[in-house]
Amino acid sequence: MRQGSYIRAPGRHRATSPHPSRLLWPGMAVLAVLVLAVPMWLWQARPFDSRHGLGVDAPPAGIGAAQAPLGAPPTMPRGQGGYTFMRLQPSGTDPVAYDPCRPVHFTTSSVGLPPGGEVLVRDAVATMSLASGLQFIDDGLTDEAPTPERDPYQPDRYGDRWAPVYIAFATPEQIPRLAGGTVGLGGSTPRAARDGVLVYVTGSVWLDRDAMTDLLRAGRADSARAVIEHEVGHVLGLNHVADSSQLMSESGGSVDGPADGDRRGLAVLGRGVCRPDL
Repeated sequence: MRQGSYIRAPGRHRATSPHPSRLLWPGMAVLAVLVLAVPMWLWQARPFDSRHGLGVDAPPAGIGAAQAPLGAPPTMPRGQGGYTFMRLQPSGTDPVAYDPCRPVHFTTSSVGLPPGGEVLVRDAVATMSLASGLQFIDDGLTDEAPTPERDPYQPDRYGDRWAPVYIAFATPEQIPRLAGGTVGLGGSTPRAARDGVLVYVTGSVWLDRDAMTDLLRAGRADSARAVIEHEVGHVLGLNHVADSSQLMSESGGSVDGPADGDRRGLAVLGRGVCRPDL
């Protein structure tokens, strides 16, 4: 499979957990600055919600697992910028990451989807796939509406597998944590193997529908795409950094996709452990 690519699965799908990080929308007054000046945004971290950590319900082990990583993380670039991780293994050294021997399925909610939103999501996911070496499968649109709490294992909806990463354009009424100018939330749910090693099995991205629509109407698709890339970065396991030149900047980032520090962190996350026992 070509590195950095994702596959679109046939058919209509109905899509995973509330998540640790949020992106602050500065308001309509700042939108003019976004359009006329350098596109930037404010970010604020939220700690991981332990209610969506370990659990007993799970699909049969090894669903979708290959015998070797499906892709190869790119060589870590030189240059400026660092990275941090959302969560570390119990040892306190290695980060929690997705299993590189399985594709990361994702689905986009048709509820509240703005014109061009699905293409925007695909482009953002493809960028993060290329930067990490993790392979994604597009499960298409889902008619499931956004809700604050989502189960990572939904056999009635998805069958015996982990639910796909869920990406939705939502309102504060649907996702209360989008209130107060938050433009994005993103993160993933880990599960533990028998030896205690944690592996991300699914995640969610919630985007403020009105804020993202305003960016698209203002011709700032690059800014909107960067918001999604940032949140997918959280899904894959990256946390915020103080460096404003990085996509994962805590206080504002450029719209040029992952920078050198981001890419180094994504390359590490793309080298996660293969765990067919999950």
